Amino acid sequence: MGLDAVNLKPYEAVTGPTELLTPVEAVPLEEQPPALVSRPPSLAQMLRQSGKLDDDQIAQTEESARRGGVPLAQALVRNGLMLAWDLAAMTALHMGVPLLDLRGETIDLDAVALLPEQLALHYLALPIRASGRRLTVAMTDPTDVGTMQDLSARTGRTIDPVIATVDHIVEHIDLSYRSAKVTQASALGMGQAVARVTAAQLNVLPPAEVMELLVHQALQDRASDVHLEPTDAHLRVRYRIDGILHDVMSLPLDMHPALISRLKIVSGLNIAERRRPQDGQFSLISGERTVDVRVAVSSTVTGEMAVLRLLEKQFDLRGLDQLGMLPDSVDKFRKLLRLPYGIIIVCGPTGAGKSTTLYASVLQMDRVEMNVISLEDPVEYHIPDANQMQVHPEAGVTFATQLRSILRLDPDVILVGEVRDQETALIATQAALTGHLVLTSLHANDSVSALLRLRDLGVASYLIASSVAGIVSQRMVRRVCGNCGTMQPRPIAEQESYAAEMGEEREQFVYGAGCNACAHTGYRGRTGVYEVMTMTDELRELFSNDATREQLVAQARADGMVSMRRDGMLKVREGITTPYEMLRVLFSLD
Repeated sequence: MGLDAVNLKPYEAVTGPTELLTPVEAVPLEEQPPALVSRPPSLAQMLRQSGKLDDDQIAQTEESARRGGVPLAQALVRNGLMLAWDLAAMTALHMGVPLLDLRGETIDLDAVALLPEQLALHYLALPIRASGRRLTVAMTDPTDVGTMQDLSARTGRTIDPVIATVDHIVEHIDLSYRSAKVTQASALGMGQAVARVTAAQLNVLPPAEVMELLVHQALQDRASDVHLEPTDAHLRVRYRIDGILHDVMSLPLDMHPALISRLKIVSGLNIAERRRPQDGQFSLISGERTVDVRVAVSSTVTGEMAVLRLLEKQFDLRGLDQLGMLPDSVDKFRKLLRLPYGIIIVCGPTGAGKSTTLYASVLQMDRVEMNVISLEDPVEYHIPDANQMQVHPEAGVTFATQLRSILRLDPDVILVGEVRDQETALIATQAALTGHLVLTSLHANDSVSALLRLRDLGVASYLIASSVAGIVSQRMVRRVCGNCGTMQPRPIAEQESYAAEMGEEREQFVYGAGCNACAHTGYRGRTGVYEVMTMTDELRELFSNDATREQLVAQARADGMVSMRRDGMLKVREGITTPYEMLRVLFSLD
């Protein structure tokens, strides 16, 4: 049972005697004892007794549910009258029934197969576990005795209800029945994650269905990329989850040509070309999610490998407060973004979250009074009220050439996706010196290294000192799973790393044990570790006089910069991330 599963005692004052909660036996209705057909408080009665909604709201929603042919619980959530989790918690409290978070549950596909999918959708009821003659069913409204009786009669089992939210039930009905269908065809088992299969099992599925299942499961596991990599013996399938690749499946090698051909067809690539790299994309709908899939195919000595990047169109761009910066760092960065001109650089390696920080920076600006223009490669997400442009190097549209044209479009803020060469760096510097605020990213290990990198690109030291307003360096680290995180003793190397930065001894840290919610990785989601360096007069003078890196770092810290390592260890102390993660992402520093 997951962290959010709460065993609640019967609420006598509302539900009456607990005998009314006895599971319904699989016997004809006319033969059932009177206690079984007695009705507990209905969902509408619970809403009235709780004072959540008034009589008019309940009546209108009941009528809306009747017209739409959907359960009352679904209509309440759909109409925005109640949050799904609040509704589920209220029902569980009144009924004395356990409340589950299905994301942390292992769903038994044999149990799922006992109830037809259409009936599961009609009743918003998902079988999750079977034991003997009993069947545990996740529901939104176990007060409906008629539904309970019908489920019992159709499955031939005694029904043990548990409460789950509307959206979780709908999501897991879609996932579970897809998986159950494949299992029944002896093709693929997907109770927790994509399982390892044999050639005989997968040969019954067409490539289109295998590919759909792989992408669908990748989305369920929160993967950002799907890797299809042929080896001498099998086709290796890996998912990148929270920045780390995980082996999830070994497919028969003879499936490789068909899967690659299918990818090329849907991505608009040349199916006959097998030597040159190709890029394409397609879109798909998974449940209520629309996903853009960017496909890259390239030849290796063992065959063509493919990488699928998954981008959700409904992705919610983060604000500055959601990135994981310390409060003081957020305040410093906000002050930098209020400057009328200058360059603000976000640096770090590939995958460090630089684009997310740049997008968050633009989102907090007044895009009505200011003309914000971005130049990106590629444009991954759309920013409301900003003018976004994409470079096309094959057509001669580079960062440098497009940046020149942007200066004639009366911009206030210019976002340059990346400074890659001398020409782009010089134009960005000139733009900053002529009254524009320029936001850009740069590949550098830390904030001070970004200054040195600009000089290496051929920009004069005096121009850098005059134009750069501040630099943010960052990395992404995995967050400890909130569902299975516990204090655990750790190796000496991790203890020493923490003590060296924080000046305190610790032998135990919060680590995830692994559960369904985190795909058994111990981590769920990511956060950033940052250092925000503002260009003070002292730093400018040191840099102009060719001071060493050590001198610049010392001055930046004297000016109040918190290093990435300390920022990360502060998050370790709070149980947000782990010493292992800090060693993994910052091994090359200090």
